[in-house]
Amino acid sequence: MMTAQVDVIKRRDMPGQGLLRAEHWWVDRFEFLKEKGYLLRPRYRPGWSPSYKRLQDPFTFEDGHYLLNHRVIDALRISDSSMVAIKRVDNTTVEGRTATCGEEDICALFSTSEHASRPFNHCIPLLEVLHVPGIEDEDLLVMPWMREPEDPHFRTVGEGLQFIKEMLEGIQYMHQNNVAHRDCSMNNMVMDAKKMYPDGYHPKKPSRTYDYKKRARHFSRTLVPPRYYLIDFGFSQRYESSQARPPEYAIRSRGTEPPEYKAETPCDPFATDVFLLGNMIRVQFLDGDPEFEHSALHGFESLRPFVNDMIQDDPEKRPRMAEILPRFSNIVQSLSQWRLRSRAAKKDEFFFMKPFRGLDHLFWTCTMIARGRPAIPSGASVI
Repeated sequence: MMTAQVDVIKRRDMPGQGLLRAEHWWVDRFEFLKEKGYLLRPRYRPGWSPSYKRLQDPFTFEDGHYLLNHRVIDALRISDSSMVAIKRVDNTTVEGRTATCGEEDICALFSTSEHASRPFNHCIPLLEVLHVPGIEDEDLLVMPWMREPEDPHFRTVGEGLQFIKEMLEGIQYMHQNNVAHRDCSMNNMVMDAKKMYPDGYHPKKPSRTYDYKKRARHFSRTLVPPRYYLIDFGFSQRYESSQARPPEYAIRSRGTEPPEYKAETPCDPFATDVFLLGNMIRVQFLDGDPEFEHSALHGFESLRPFVNDMIQDDPEKRPRMAEILPRFSNIVQSLSQWRLRSRAAKKDEFFFMKPFRGLDHLFWTCTMIARGRPAIPSGASVI
């Protein structure tokens, strides 16, 4: 009997062979979420059984995709079929403030009418807060479902620069409102791609449609500009404008250790945000990251001096966000239209493919110019 129980547990923890242990929490809340207007995928409905056979690859089936982060699940809003993300957050208090340093509070702050329509506000909107019956120490935050900002890859230098610009705007807006993000690495940046993908896409297999029946059709960023957002405010902190900001110990963000983290020296958290942003640009566009198998891109070397200032070891020598965005804008304005429309090719791209992709890009660029699309695809509306 004991052996049989162990086998069941192992099967539950095997991706694709059945529900993982953590997924049962969501199955138990299926009816509650449905009553609130949110429908989970078939995998999380009571009584679900896999549509695939034991020896088949589960990841070739819609319901074979499991949760990578058990605290966040995708759902459809029943009223309009929009995809949303539902996140479990701790709401317990420690000495009068939330243990998560403001995950729910920060989301709610930047979703108020005062901030929601501001173009520089790139904090993900909070649609609703759900209180699960019988669970006092957690809330569920409902937010729009977003896509990784590099999926699909940036096609032009202008597309990449627009992403950088919006992330600089987002952190500057947080700082203007006395909030430090403190974890603003690439994994906490997302893209609203609803208009880019008019037929939708699957939350766990974004190259497929939501029903998993075909490849997801999409437009380029240049043709249909997306909007980029900051997420995950679990380490964020809001400060009183009338008081000096207290120094904070930095955290390790997506494998990045700011110099002040290594030195175990508290410093201005705004300066740490500047470092993390600069390091994101360095890794994603200038140098790449072998650990994450990410290649650098051609066309962004003009940002090198600008980035080097942002990632200085001494926090006091780093520029403030109020200085960074104007300097970035000056760099972009110095670039020619041809440079902005040039291909953001990976530096490790197979050399045999370069001429073919270059020719295809030339024809595509002529099409975009003929259609009057700007080299920097801005203008996406606020949600």
